[in-house]
Amino acid sequence: MNNPPAGKPPPRPRHQPLRIKQLPPEVRAELNDRIVKHNFASYRELKIWLRQHGCLIATVAVQRHANKLENRLDAVRLATDQARAVVKAAGDDDVDINEALLRLVQQHLFTVLVELNGVDLNRANLPALARSVGDLARASILQRKSTEEMRTRVADKVAAAQKLLAKAAARGLSEAGAAQIKDALMKITE
Repeated sequence: MNNPPAGKPPPRPRHQPLRIKQLPPEVRAELNDRIVKHNFASYRELKIWLRQHGCLIATVAVQRHANKLENRLDAVRLATDQARAVVKAAGDDDVDINEALLRLVQQHLFTVLVELNGVDLNRANLPALARSVGDLARASILQRKSTEEMRTRVADKVAAAQKLLAKAAARGLSEAGAAQIKDALMKITE
């Protein structure tokens, strides 16, 4: 056994640094909370905190993790803002909301495909992207078809109601009564 020279502390055992992914889930969740609370700063303090919990992590690894976390949070905020804008612009019309969301997703997929242009295509999951594009195209077509079918049904019902109104007017329904019924029908079809 080698003894350390007199006056020198014994050498520290070499530990293999952990990766952030290897942290226990509760420690990782607390780390993420602390990163956000510290406004994505003070990585050395976070490294010390991790060491106190038995986790040896390099400061640069904590910083990289914080940067990735910040990017994910920014992406979520952007998506949330875009979704709110879509809902606000579309009002209560579910068809318009769905169409706007489909276009938004298509736009993001297009951006991903453009950015892949110079990247190693072996790293990209092209089959998944192709499926996504195909699924979006099918969803868009089904959305348009469903909207058109609904408009046709509403138009048919309005035409039938107008015929009934004409018959009722011929049997003595007042113009005021017919106007009230017509107004009620128009509100239903809006």
